[in-house]
Amino acid sequence: MHAVLVSLWTLSTLEPHSSIAARFHISESLVVLQLNDFCGLITRNFAEQIRWPKWKEAEASVAGFLANLRFPGTVCVVGSCSVPIDRPADVPDPEAYRDLCGNAYSLTLLAFCNHQGCFTFISAEHPGSWPDSQVLFETEVGRALRDDPQNLLQGKHMIADASFPLSEHLLTPFPDYGMLGEKKLRYNLRVQAALRVVQGSLSSLRFRFQRLRGLRLGSVGRSALAVRTCCILYNMYLENDDADLAHTEEEQTKVQVPFHELPFGHTGSIGGISKRQDVAASLGRKTKKL
Repeated sequence: MHAVLVSLWTLSTLEPHSSIAARFHISESLVVLQLNDFCGLITRNFAEQIRWPKWKEAEASVAGFLANLRFPGTVCVVGSCSVPIDRPADVPDPEAYRDLCGNAYSLTLLAFCNHQGCFTFISAEHPGSWPDSQVLFETEVGRALRDDPQNLLQGKHMIADASFPLSEHLLTPFPDYGMLGEKKLRYNLRVQAALRVVQGSLSSLRFRFQRLRGLRLGSVGRSALAVRTCCILYNMYLENDDADLAHTEEEQTKVQVPFHELPFGHTGSIGGISKRQDVAASLGRKTKKL
């Protein structure tokens, strides 16, 4: 019980480890040891709290996005944030984890959420300097999106911002150079509304677990384990209607370049361009009165 309280306090605050040790009358090294043990226990025993929506869960998420945002066929929304860390000692190239400004080290927390803001997949071990699209390609979901999207999404799609590659399985906003028509503007507004679901969850996650504003664990492995633990606990809060999704805070955003402007980028697959046009057109259709 004491170790659990120490670990929850550590994850929930930015109090220095030395101060936490004094508060709980233990050594500073024991604070870190207990936190790592606690995170290991949570991720092993409650791993199913973060699971990809299949069958009934997928259909419920599609129905939820349609009812709440009037956006059809959507299983998940994708978003990310930076998690500051110390210079990691457990990777071959620690400097790869320097952020784009070169001033600090960070991880990228890449998160997928259903219509309720529940995390359905997260990745938290890749460098914060990487573009989100590169992080996605290195994840299990990214590989499935490339190799077997039908099994992953059952003919549905996900929604992401312009830093991700457009495809028929991953819809992104229309580039806006100030000349979008009504249908494309309406589509972009719906996409922005959907993205606020994952942005709200990430914001609320960082509010509840303030340690994510600065993980000082000296290891990518331990940091990623702590991030996953926080996401699991957050889903458990959601399950018990105990999360404040309305909370917002100053965003810890990454400087993102639109995917089509990256050296390896493109404007989108043919299927993605066509599907985005079709969805945008469908959003403007009105039901005929009988």
